[in-house]
Amino acid sequence: MKRILFRADAKPSIGTGDLVSLIRLSKYFEVRGWESHFMIRNYKAGCLLVQKHGLENIATIDENISVEEEVELINSYSEAWRINVIFLEITERSLLNYKNLAPGIIKATVCFDGQVFDDTALVVNWDVDAPKLFDRKRYPKTQLLLGTEYVILPIEFDFERIKNRAQNACPKKLLVAMGGADEWNLTQKVIQALIDYDVDFIVTVVLGAGYNYREALEQVVKKGGQRFKLIFNIENMFDEYMSCDVAIAAGGLTAYELIATRTPAILIAAYEHQIARCSYFHEQGLARYLGFREVVPEMLINSVMNPLLPDKEYIVRTKEIVDAVCELAK
Repeated sequence: MKRILFRADAKPSIGTGDLVSLIRLSKYFEVRGWESHFMIRNYKAGCLLVQKHGLENIATIDENISVEEEVELINSYSEAWRINVIFLEITERSLLNYKNLAPGIIKATVCFDGQVFDDTALVVNWDVDAPKLFDRKRYPKTQLLLGTEYVILPIEFDFERIKNRAQNACPKKLLVAMGGADEWNLTQKVIQALIDYDVDFIVTVVLGAGYNYREALEQVVKKGGQRFKLIFNIENMFDEYMSCDVAIAAGGLTAYELIATRTPAILIAAYEHQIARCSYFHEQGLARYLGFREVVPEMLINSVMNPLLPDKEYIVRTKEIVDAVCELAK
């Protein structure tokens, strides 16, 4: 049996996308008979995520240990469990700090800054500018899977159902999903705008494992009446995407999922690195982008009432990531 160790974290300042994406990727390996292992720092959001997904083989490490100590733990764990592949998604610090990982193990990573250690076998980056970020001459032995089509989507996505999806030009069901952490509490700003303008929609609000404003939001939602429904820490969003007429989201993984499911999407970038992809999706006619970390009620309501109905198929190649790792591990 092949074994793969996933290393990522989740907390409000970095979001939940790093860990969520590797949890999703692990499902593709498991259906091929691989055994998945996870190593996370003991941030609250990350611990809640692995608990929600019912993951086994979890190693939790102290949130304050040094990177050098962390690398030693990864190496000792990999030796003890005879790990074949280490797959990293670390955006809180440079991956170059992990260059002393055990030399005999295949290393793969999701990397967004264009710098990886020399013996990295596989790099994945689904940002818009990814093909320009990596110098292929600098990493001649590294397989580079670069571009928006390599985003890691949940294995549960039913693309036949997506293909046959009917669009509703007169929306009545609205989804609000501002990411797993929503550090800037954009959710509450969106909900307040909907209430102020008395938008007559059924509104489902999804809150992630890292959301820290639940009590205040519940007070705001009470003013909106029974048409607002809060859902906490949901595992599978596919049905929520397919049942809504329009969605408001941040520019993280949720943005890709909305576009992949052909959901009329309104995007607000929560972090600077999300601006380029939100702008790209807007320019391609795949979503409406309203700006960076700001909710302008008039623009928001107009976009909700006049949804952009996407007519393009969005190509996703998540399985090619798994194929590449399996080939390396032969």
